[in-house]
This record gives sequence, C-alpha cells and structure tokens, in this order.
Amino acid sequence: MTTKTETEFDPTYFRQLFGEDQATWTEFLSVSLKAFENAKAELNHATQAGDITSISKVRHSIGPSLTQWGAVSLEAALRELKVSTAIESWPSIQAEFDALIQAFDTL
Repeated sequence: MTTKTETEFDPTYFRQLFGEDQATWTEFLSVSLKAFENAKAELNHATQAGDITSISKVRHSIGPSLTQWGAVSLEAALRELKVSTAIESWPSIQAEFDALIQAFDTL
C-alpha cells in the first residue's frame, strides 16, 4: 500500500540549499530524521494518553518542516488530530510517519 507521504516527499528544496556540501547535507538529514522519529514517538505517547497539549506542541514544532519536505498530507492529518479521534486516527498517521522515515533512509 502506498502512502500519501511516499508520493509527496520531495527533498529538492533542502537539497538545493546544501549544493555540493555533502557532509553538511548528511548531517542535516540525520538531524531531520531524528526530529521526525522523536516527534512520532512523542505523538504516539500523547495520543495514547489523550494529551492534546502535547499533540499540539509537537504538531506545531514539526509542521513547517513537514511542509518543506513535501509531506503535506501528514502535516494536514496532524492539524486535524483531536483527542476524540486520536486513537482511531493514529494508525494511519503512524504509517505516514513510517513512510517519511523510510524516505529519509533512501536518501
């Protein structure tokens, strides 16, 4: 099954910023990947706990980066995440995070 993130992910914006500087590009990818992995873990915990404050905090911290990486559907799904629907929405959101993390692994 193809996720929306798989088809939307586009590293072009950031790749152009680093040009031929492969070392800095690699470091940036590592930092970005770690940020998304941490966000996924925090969101999973907050979703299970019904903690909308933490959900909102994480969503706001990674939203702009998700958009710049082209993961607009994932960012939109996070904006729509509510405590009342979090448990049932989380599996599909988690799948989008997994696709994003996989996309980083291929870079």
